[in-house]
Amino acid sequence: MFSFLFSAILAVSIIGTINKKDGIGRQSIELGCALDHHCDVQVVPVGTFSDLNPDELELIHQDYRTLHPIVFVNMALPEIPYIVENLKKYRRDGQIFACYTMIESSLIDPHFAEALNFFDYVVVPDPFLIEVFENSGVKSKMKVIPLGLNLAPFLRVPLKSLPQEVFVFGNYSAAIFRKDQLKLIQAFEKKFKNNAKVKLLIQCRGGDWDCVGVIEAYIKEHGLKNVEFSVQLRSASEYLEMFQKTDCYVSPSLGEGFSIQPREAMALGIPVIVSPNSGQKTIAESGYALFTKTQTLVPATYSDALAFFEMGHMWESDVDELAEQMEDLYLNYGKYFKDGKNRRKWAMQYDFHRGTTTKKFVEFIRELEK
Repeated sequence: MFSFLFSAILAVSIIGTINKKDGIGRQSIELGCALDHHCDVQVVPVGTFSDLNPDELELIHQDYRTLHPIVFVNMALPEIPYIVENLKKYRRDGQIFACYTMIESSLIDPHFAEALNFFDYVVVPDPFLIEVFENSGVKSKMKVIPLGLNLAPFLRVPLKSLPQEVFVFGNYSAAIFRKDQLKLIQAFEKKFKNNAKVKLLIQCRGGDWDCVGVIEAYIKEHGLKNVEFSVQLRSASEYLEMFQKTDCYVSPSLGEGFSIQPREAMALGIPVIVSPNSGQKTIAESGYALFTKTQTLVPATYSDALAFFEMGHMWESDVDELAEQMEDLYLNYGKYFKDGKNRRKWAMQYDFHRGTTTKKFVEFIRELEK
């Protein structure tokens, strides 16, 4: 654990959704716990919350009238305009507002840019977002602070050992069109259809039911007996267990702002295959991931209200190239498996406790206080 001292107590209120069974839903409370060693922290939930431990509950604050001098909104972009309208009602002289957010496409609609311009600072988890927001009309000061995660459960367990008797390709993101799980299934089908020695496991925490229907229909119509698809919320221990039974994690997403699951897989030493776009470009450039090289521009694909706004384009991978990479990794697993320690070391930089993310957040908050 790093240590550093400041002459005064830093005080920050973090506003965000709290859902410990969801990627972005974990961010606010995990960031609050990480900063609690260095700051006077309030975590202000948007909506309901549950399953918090006593230390987390101690941080909960629900009165917008008594927010700290530094207010840090940590939320997905679609929720930002609503939060901004609330903050305008309670803003006090001298308060400084920052926002940590992201998007998965090449542009954001003007009304999102207007909402972001309410903030003194917009902080993003990946460098690609600076250009996206600037090109969309965001005038606020911007800064990159890499994604922070609580990787402790992943780092406590042994690195991935040899592959299982039945080799498992996995994908555990939400079942939405942007994640492009259908292309993953098509690529898998090309090389491993009904091969009893290989399985594709897609277990989603939730998603768009239109997308779910498309995936289920494809699996049934093509008679894919070695593809398992389900949608179900899982506990933290069940979630970790899924990864431990995975031999390769595949994320062919059209666009990613955070890209949490590939980093979690890498923390276990698991080989990953990613599409090298948006937030996953950083993973592709790590030197420890396979990635598709052919990217075709497609209209931004969202499964929710964002589809009604102008959000630019996303990046589609080639199904044949993805299939070739999956086959290569399966046939030459030993070559890719040996990088497990390096994958874990690379992923560790994003851990709130062993990496540098917490220090960067504290330094940023200190800058805002000046």
